[in-house]
Amino acid sequence: MHRNIARAYDYLQREHERVRAAHVKILAQEDRVLERRLFRANLDSSQHLDEMLVYEERLSHPQRRRARDLNRYGRELERIMDALLSL
Repeated sequence: MHRNIARAYDYLQREHERVRAAHVKILAQEDRVLERRLFRANLDSSQHLDEMLVYEERLSHPQRRRARDLNRYGRELERIMDALLSL
């Protein structure tokens, strides 16, 4: 991979991790143990995704909107990262 593309990919990956951490922090609602467990879970696990949805349903409307916005932004970052890998 070209150096500039690799640098852009690394930046996007770090940004994705920050977005995911913020999303998990909202879902955990000040519960540090839950936050750690959700952050360390396998992203490809359907059980983990179901658990995230359960916690998202418990949020207030503004928190749920913020969590959805972060999730949407994270998916957009993933699409850009996939495009960079295909170059």
